[in-house]
Formats: sequence, C-alpha cells, structure tokens
Amino acid sequence: MSKLGMEEHTTFFLKFLGVLFFLMTFGQVGQLAYCWLMTGGLLWLALTSGLGFSHDDSVAVLAAVFGLRAIPFIGKRLMTLAATYPLALTFRFASKILPKYTIDEAQFFSCDGCSDEVAARRKASLQELSEKWKKKYPKCQEFSLELKKMISDLRFTSARCFPAFNGVVQKYLDPSMALDRTEGVDVVDIDENSAMDISGSYGVNVCGYEKYKEFIEEGWTTAKKQGLFLGSLDKTVLDNIARLRKISGQPEVSFHMSGTEAVMCAVRVARFNTQKPLVVTFGGAYHGWWDGMQPVAGNERLPSDVLCLKDMSNLSLKVIEARSSEIAAVLVNPLQCFHLNQSPPSDPVLSSNNRKVGPTPGYKEWLHRLRDTCKQGGIPLIFDEVYTGFRLHPRGAQGAYDVKADIVCYGKTLGGGLPIGVVCGPTDLMARGDAKKAARVNYVIGTFAGHPFVMASMNAFLKWLELPETIKSYDVMH
Repeated sequence: MSKLGMEEHTTFFLKFLGVLFFLMTFGQVGQLAYCWLMTGGLLWLALTSGLGFSHDDSVAVLAAVFGLRAIPFIGKRLMTLAATYPLALTFRFASKILPKYTIDEAQFFSCDGCSDEVAARRKASLQELSEKWKKKYPKCQEFSLELKKMISDLRFTSARCFPAFNGVVQKYLDPSMALDRTEGVDVVDIDENSAMDISGSYGVNVCGYEKYKEFIEEGWTTAKKQGLFLGSLDKTVLDNIARLRKISGQPEVSFHMSGTEAVMCAVRVARFNTQKPLVVTFGGAYHGWWDGMQPVAGNERLPSDVLCLKDMSNLSLKVIEARSSEIAAVLVNPLQCFHLNQSPPSDPVLSSNNRKVGPTPGYKEWLHRLRDTCKQGGIPLIFDEVYTGFRLHPRGAQGAYDVKADIVCYGKTLGGGLPIGVVCGPTDLMARGDAKKAARVNYVIGTFAGHPFVMASMNAFLKWLELPETIKSYDVMH
C-alpha cells in the first residue's frame, strides 16, 4: 500500500494529467504529437481491456508499433537535417549568444596592433577626410543629422556596416546623401555634387533614370483624370494583364504594392490550395522582409514551417521528393546562381573583396532538375523574380533558363518607377476560396492593388519591353 493510499484514484489522476497536458500545450504542440498520443492511448485500451494483455506486454507492443512507424519518420528528418543550410541550423542559437561590441576611439586606429606612429597617421588622415566631407557635403550632413532623429530606417541602414567600427566612423564621416535630382546615370545631391549610380536602386533601375521619368510622365498623363480610383478596374489594367499573361505564361494575375507582398501572396495561395504546411527555400536567398520567409538572419521569429535547404544539392532534391506530401511550394530566387548558398549582395556582405563573381556553372541544369522533382511530387515551383525579373531576359528567369515555374512573383522595375508587386499563376493555385467549404477563405487582397497611376506607369514599361529595339538590347547585353 502506498503512503498516501491513492491506488484506487490512479485512473482519475492519469486522466487529470492528460487533460492538464492538453490544456497547457494546446496550440504549442503540433497536431502530429496529439495524433500520436491519442493513437497510443487507444492502442493501450485495446491491448489491456480488449485483448487482455498485461501492462508490461502492452508497453512492449506499443514500443514495437511506434518504433516501426518512427523509422521512416526519423529517416526523413535526418535527411532534412543533413540537407539544411548550415546557418539555418545555427543562427537561432548564435543570435542569442553572440555579443555586440564597439571598438572605442582609443583602440580604433591601432586595433590591428600597429605602431603608435601608424595609428597617429591614420587618425590624422580620417580627421582630414572628415573636414573635406564637411566642406563638400554641408547641407547633406545637416539634413542627415535631423533625419536620423525621426526615421528609424536610416538609423538601421547606417549602423549595419562594419558594426564594431561604426561608432567612430559615424562620428567622423556621415555617408548619407540627400538627393535633389537625377541626370542620366548620375545622382545629384542638395550640395550639387554629382555621382554615378552603380547600385541600380536595388534592382529597380533596369532602364535608366531618364526612361523611368518617361514612364512616370506617360503614366500620369493617362491616370490623372481618374485620381484616387480604387476597387474598379479599367482598360489599362486589362491590357497589363494580357501582357503579363504572355510574359509569365500563366492565366491569372494578382496585383500588390511591393515585392514582399507578392511573395506573401504566392506562399499563402500555395499553402491554401495544396493544403500542405511547408515551404522550401535555399541557403542565402532573400525573399523580402516578411518574417514568414526569413529562416535566418534578420528575423527574431524564425519560422518552423520553412525548410531552408542547400542550393544545388542532390540531397536537397531527395528531401523534396521524400517530403512531397508536406511541402506546399518550393521558392527560388534565380539570382542565387551568382552567390550560391551565401547571402545576397548588401553593405555588410560587400565589406570584403573575397566573393566570387559570376554565375555558378550548372545552375540552369539544376533548375531543370528541380523543376522535374517538383512536378513528380506535385509541388508548385515558385520563381521569386522581384529582383531578377526583366534584368536577365524580357521574360525574366523563365526565359533566361528555359524553365517554366508554376507561380511567378514580379516587382521593382515592373512598376515603371512606382511601387508594385505582381503574382502570376494558374487558376487552381490562385484561388482564394474553397469550392466545397464556405468558411474556408484565403484573404489576400489590398486597398491600393491596381492603383491607376501605378497601372499606367507599368503599362508604359510593358509597352517599352515589347519594342524590337528593347528585345535586341537584351541580346547585345548577353
């Protein structure tokens, strides 16, 4: 007899613990875990009550049944682990322990162990450069100081380069440019300094500043009579849709206000219409700032429903094949061929000159193999062409690599100088409602989607894209 004499109440306490477990973990433990627990409970009742097995024998049978069921399950998980992009495995832990530090001015000039003489020369040179900048950019520096007090975006972008050295550098040099206008390939700041723009405005500027001025001017001429005309669509929108259907090879089009929104839409419609939870991305790829598609750096809430796999890896293809019943879509940024399994070019990444330049050999063939794997597994292949669209080919990466995606996201330059996001896909994957279940709706829409001014500027760009001289320029470029 136990000390508390509770033998006759054991059943009650087991039930009580089961209820407590459910209530305390509801929404935190996956449905699969609950299914396993319920199955185990039902088997236990069947073995002990129905078949008369002893508790010890029942435990042995349960262990055998669940062990056999767990073999393929664990095998898939181990394969996934081996194919996962290393940073996706380590970042959640590294982000919590890596300290942030700043080198103060006393150590700044001699942090590499140089002599006092060299450190003094460095400091004198930086002070001299600082004075020159103050004379060259007086209005820009004044503008930047005021702006940093009011806009968090600028504080973030100016602080992320060379973080350990940033405090001292910001004290002496402020690289902010307050622009007044553009002239050809140059940008001119409010101090009348001119500089050639080699950034391409992060993928927007494909045609050159003067051409975008033309698109915007033409767009405004067309749209100004409509004003803030939202909800209803016009002939310009229909013309854009016809041209986008031809470019993408897909029958349906959805308009949004940014590339990030376009990716959000594509992922949501894929999950909704396949009724599968997982989305595959590849190491280093950037798909916008939405935390649902950022499985590594830059995201505090690392998503559990994203598999970030190694790019151009045979094992990754095997994972996609093995877990096809769970995967709603495979999301690809074709720009990754230039920096395979690395973060895309950015200020922190370009802090050193040790990156390889040029496309990775065999990337086109890899995309074809990926296309075949997705097709065999019934998995939609999504091309994120927000950055690459219309830079590589008039039809984007689909045209450049001769690979047809199931869903395509566009943005940036497509707007003709104005913000835009576009998703093109087949009818069955673009559906926002369930034909059989009234309450099952995928609410993906936006107030400013299809804005007249944006549609008109886009129309000017799309017409330019079809000109014979434009198409010829792509051939010359390649």
